[in-house]
Amino acid sequence: MNIVITAGGTSERIDDVRTITNSSTGSLGLAIGEAFVRYMEETGKIEKIYYLHGLRAKAPEHEGVTAVPITGVLDLQEKLNGLLETGDIDICVHAMAVSDYMVHQVTTLDKLMGTEDPEHAQDLSGNKISSDIDDLIIHMKRSPKVIAGIRAASPDTVLVGFKLLSHVPHEELIDVGYRLLQKNDCDYVLANDLAEIGGDRHRGYLIHRDKTYDTMETNEEIAEMIVRRTTEGV
Repeated sequence: MNIVITAGGTSERIDDVRTITNSSTGSLGLAIGEAFVRYMEETGKIEKIYYLHGLRAKAPEHEGVTAVPITGVLDLQEKLNGLLETGDIDICVHAMAVSDYMVHQVTTLDKLMGTEDPEHAQDLSGNKISSDIDDLIIHMKRSPKVIAGIRAASPDTVLVGFKLLSHVPHEELIDVGYRLLQKNDCDYVLANDLAEIGGDRHRGYLIHRDKTYDTMETNEEIAEMIVRRTTEGV
């Protein structure tokens, strides 16, 4: 088998030294990667693990793991599709925290309102935007939904999606996770709530196609369950 795991967060570039990112550390993705490495060593059934990760996230260190650093959403989309379209990927665990928005344009309030004095126009060119600008405005646009293209790119791949919400009723969490599963034709979705994550605790619910779900209490339990479910019958 060949496995693809995405982990950590994407970073959207403002200029050559500034980015917009999220708070994902990639710790759950790392736990999942390490669990698949153990399965690889115990069974010999995995040939290669491709680990696509954000720049701040660690990758498992193993000769069977190919680590692929990822910057922004478009970079993730290109590299992920390149792997999926080979037809050799058996399992895809899409745990990466993908930015919902990407930088479209950088401007200033005066430019936007048409009130800029031409004699004192702010220079936004070059590789680094000047830090002397007082009213920098970053115009963002919706990013493409990477998960939406995974099934089309690789119809036979076992797909695990992820959904994180914050402080919602349990029933709503399961419902939202299940809608993500249906919309993107996932085999499983790991739904979790920020309110149930902290310290060594990370409660997660691995939702199945029939809307039943497994409940886990730590990153390690989540990782082991994902390996177990995605490799059943192999």
